[in-house]
Amino acid sequence: MAHRSSVRIDMTPMVDVAFLLLIFFMSTTQFKPPERIAVRLPASTADVRVPETDTIIVTLNSEGRLFISTESVTDTQEIAKEDILRAIVDWRSRNPGAVVIVKGDRDVAFGEMADLMDALANAKTLRFNLMTDLKRKPAGAASTEPRPAAGEARS
Repeated sequence: MAHRSSVRIDMTPMVDVAFLLLIFFMSTTQFKPPERIAVRLPASTADVRVPETDTIIVTLNSEGRLFISTESVTDTQEIAKEDILRAIVDWRSRNPGAVVIVKGDRDVAFGEMADLMDALANAKTLRFNLMTDLKRKPAGAASTEPRPAAGEARS
């Protein structure tokens, strides 16, 4: 009776290819850049996605400081409160079709946010999105990760 030898498959080349693919995808992936201005957004149940391009982002942080930028956030400018109207008009004139997004810290005083919304109304920006974090569903419902959502606001 002939004795059969078992076939050995060397897994080393397959593991090498898997690691090369992993390194390739990790090195070519573009991750979201870190936020330049830290803002803790309020929570809401709105599930409307904000556009990723053609946006003007007006940020009001917890200290009451105002910033304006586009979606790239590389052009972020701090704005004095008395100059916000002029800045909004200027940025809107550069890109009239841009969606205005307001990111207000949840700890900011209501009066600060009301002043910002008045400035938007005076700049004839009557439609804008308030950026919020999505509330988590109750424990009995399917859980989802919080993700940015926007609720539409009108003055």
